[in-house]
Amino acid sequence: MTHPTLAPEEPLLKVEDATIALRVGGRTMVSGVSFAVNRREVFGVVGESGSGKTLLTRTLFGLQDDARLTAGRVTFEGRTLPLEGYGAAVRGLLGHAIGYVPQDPFSSLNPSMRIGKQITEAIYLAKGWPMGAERTREAAIALMAEVGIPEPALAFDQYPDQFSGGMRQRIVFAIALSQEPKLLVADEPTTALDAITQRRVIEMMLDRSRRHGLAVILISHNLELLRQSVGRIAVLYGGQLLNIVPAADVGTHAAHPYTEALFACIPTREKALADIRSIPGEPVGAGFGTSGCAFASRCAYAEPVCLTAPLPLNAGITSGFSACLLGRGAQ
Repeated sequence: MTHPTLAPEEPLLKVEDATIALRVGGRTMVSGVSFAVNRREVFGVVGESGSGKTLLTRTLFGLQDDARLTAGRVTFEGRTLPLEGYGAAVRGLLGHAIGYVPQDPFSSLNPSMRIGKQITEAIYLAKGWPMGAERTREAAIALMAEVGIPEPALAFDQYPDQFSGGMRQRIVFAIALSQEPKLLVADEPTTALDAITQRRVIEMMLDRSRRHGLAVILISHNLELLRQSVGRIAVLYGGQLLNIVPAADVGTHAAHPYTEALFACIPTREKALADIRSIPGEPVGAGFGTSGCAFASRCAYAEPVCLTAPLPLNAGITSGFSACLLGRGAQ
């Protein structure tokens, strides 16, 4: 007896050949980026400051006023969002199917409003429950407890400036999660936190993902943090997608030369001091284009072709990808 072959599950989010340009001047900043995020997956995006990672994700989710998606296709839950009017279409998903956690929690909280009111307002917008209703208050307190805020019933009536940076970040998470999104996008959520608080916030987010089947995109310049936290990592540099690699393979298997160079920069328990090396040359910012590899001028393996040839694109939306023109790190 033969059994039917089950089709693979459709990715929750699929980004195909995304190109992003500035609204003023029209300069292309991010070129030809393709990746997919599966349901319940924790997916990382890494790159140096100015690499285009935040510009990419903020534009993809309708939050970057000075840039727009000019080419490519974005599909969420099987629905392709229109390129014309893309920003409005994707913003219609924010706060419902998609939750967003910004870099600076304090700037996203109203300093004159008690945090309980800010969370109940989010619940009202998501579910229509009256902000003053007891069940809305109970739901807010339960969320605060779930993200690890001590004495949540007491904290409900306090103001943002009465909390530490780590606790404010948890409040922002509670607001994002109050609307029960399918995808949570966290844009460098631990940048201003000490190492111990960083780890606690990430563990809280990963625990929520495991228990509720929540997909997460975690954006960071910290490769070691992502290596310990996510399943796969997309590596951006100069506005180009250079690598998609399983997090467990970073440092143990061949990867794109830029990924390997990034890993060589970071201290780990396994490395001696002599093993930590900086990347020579000056970083290249977003907007490099697609002719040639943006990393070629700093790469130890570069050949003349790396400066001029069209960059390979992740046309098949594969789970692993290397854009190295010499084939290094290809799956």
